Amino acid sequence: MEITLVKAAGPGDRDRAYLEVDGVTRRGPIHVLHDLPHMVVESVFGITDGLWAELAAGSHAAAGHAATARDPKRHKQGRIVSGAAASAPASQWLTSGHRRAKTITNCVANRWGDGPDTPRGVRDRVARTGDPSLADLLAPVDDVTIATAIRGVKHLEQRWMVVPPGGTLRLSWPLPREFFAGAADSPAADP
Repeated sequence: MEITLVKAAGPGDRDRAYLEVDGVTRRGPIHVLHDLPHMVVESVFGITDGLWAELAAGSHAAAGHAATARDPKRHKQGRIVSGAAASAPASQWLTSGHRRAKTITNCVANRWGDGPDTPRGVRDRVARTGDPSLADLLAPVDDVTIATAIRGVKHLEQRWMVVPPGGTLRLSWPLPREFFAGAADSPAADP
């Protein structure tokens, strides 16, 4: 899947995402700052049933329609990739794969500053979730790979931050190995 992110040009504008799959482009219900870390983590760990796989498969059509709607209330709901566009609670629309990808992304991105941004810190955050599927996901993953994910999240966030208003960032999902070579120049997370 090819992704084109367009940064808001100014006040009143919103970031936009366009997803191209098999030559067909559609507006994507992406919340850029929240969903870019998912892209990195799902790519590094080979997660094939998370958010970005669902988007590539065309899931979340209701949220996609809401993202392009003119009605501000529907537009706001569409900014979250979910059944929330249909006012359904997360427990009804969030698949187990998406839920697992969301949790591991939060552990890697360390959104709440819960411990160090290191492989050990990620493993500790995963252990505290009490979710055996996350422990199983990380069991075969070495510390170098986890450090790559940490750096990759920071690198992609930095790339987005330097995009000027109205500018674009083009990406592919899953992210190619070459992306992570560039992430090696980002702030390091010690294994």
